[in-house]
Amino acid sequence: MKLITIQLSFYNQSEILKRHIRQWSAFPDSVKEKFSAFIMDDCSKTPADEVLAAMDLSGLDISIYRVEEDLYCNIAGVRNLGAKECQTEWMLVLDMDTMISSDTAMKMLRKAQGSGPGMAYRFNRRVKDIGHEKHHVVHPAVCLIRKKDYWAAGGCDEDFVGNYGYTDPGFWYRAKDLIKVEECQDIYLDYIPEGQADINRDRKKNDKLFRSKKKSGDWSTDYIRFKWTKVK
Repeated sequence: MKLITIQLSFYNQSEILKRHIRQWSAFPDSVKEKFSAFIMDDCSKTPADEVLAAMDLSGLDISIYRVEEDLYCNIAGVRNLGAKECQTEWMLVLDMDTMISSDTAMKMLRKAQGSGPGMAYRFNRRVKDIGHEKHHVVHPAVCLIRKKDYWAAGGCDEDFVGNYGYTDPGFWYRAKDLIKVEECQDIYLDYIPEGQADINRDRKKNDKLFRSKKKSGDWSTDYIRFKWTKVK
């Protein structure tokens, strides 16, 4: 029985996507049988199914979803779509620049199997270049969370789509009285610097929006504001 769905947002990083697939394919069967995976193709120039067409996916439980509108920084929308479609109790929200080893996947499973209600987990990072600023720094966004808890906290506010930043701070601000977050210092994500998206990271507009929403409490529940297709 599947327990966790990996939710990986993909946008124009074809070779990095293939590395994720190769990593998951190396998991022991005892781990694979507990994981599903969603590739959330956020309107990439080369669709994810084309990128993966020559790869053997037969040992993996993978679904591919494609957003049909190229919305800038559609992080919130893609997260909400993945949560809507998720059929397992838990979701692993994963970024393209972070990979999970077999050992990490097994530790995540143990966390999920032994967890009480209202718990979520964040994980440490390791980088080959140990002098990198993100080496041994807990990732602020990648998390293991129950689907039920995700929606109880309101999901991600899609008013932040169109500008960079504050999708995760907005979610965790709303979740603070509902979900207890444990930072797992001994469970490592492998951080891949070249997997980081090359985008404009000006937070000014969303910073102003976040401060306004905290003051007013006017959080949006208008979810999935785009056309999408399940392609696999």
